[in-house]
Amino acid sequence: MKLVLLPGMDGTGELFEEFLSYHDGDYLVIALPQQGPQDHSYLAKLIEEQLPKEDYILLAESFSGGIVPELLKQDIPNLKGVIFVASFLSCPNRYLLPIAKVLPIKKLASAPLSKIGHKLLLLGKDASRALLSKFIKVTKSIPDHILKSRLAVMSQQILPSATFDVPTVYIQALSDRLISPGKSREFSNVFRNIEFIEIDGPHFLLQAKLKESSQAVAKATVLIMNHQGNS
Repeated sequence: MKLVLLPGMDGTGELFEEFLSYHDGDYLVIALPQQGPQDHSYLAKLIEEQLPKEDYILLAESFSGGIVPELLKQDIPNLKGVIFVASFLSCPNRYLLPIAKVLPIKKLASAPLSKIGHKLLLLGKDASRALLSKFIKVTKSIPDHILKSRLAVMSQQILPSATFDVPTVYIQALSDRLISPGKSREFSNVFRNIEFIEIDGPHFLLQAKLKESSQAVAKATVLIMNHQGNS
């Protein structure tokens, strides 16, 4: 079963590389555009054009979680299930986002004390030097106005009113300092056939916990396929 991955706020898909070296199976990474509108509805239209013509499972990381309901409104074919990783359907943190929107994000990414902040908020205290360097490099490669646009989308995000029956698994980062506690449980209000897998790790779960997250995605895939077989 092909795994189609939608990246978090960086949008590049480059931060999936190490995780995918652990993934046993076919996959496709769909990067988000580095120009134009960044609202979930617009992004969903662009992504829909790139989805496979074969059966697949969609994995949405962080920011991309909000794109999934917009895709599902189109009744897209061949989708067998959805895996959310450290994601959210409404504004993830009403305290952090207003501050982040006015900060010079790209300059801060490589500021002298930035690595401490990256570890504290995003990557976890055990983040390797290689992961920190790659995160900073990817962040600096993204146009500043695109980062600001995505932050604005996140700050205005509200819980969808529609509900969906697609088999769904939410992989939750138990040490997530970006998403407010309880955001994962909002998914039960929108996705009726959902199960949860917990991992002790930071917001960037697929990057910081490679082995554990690859095992969780494999387990989620089995859960989705079993649900398909029973339906």
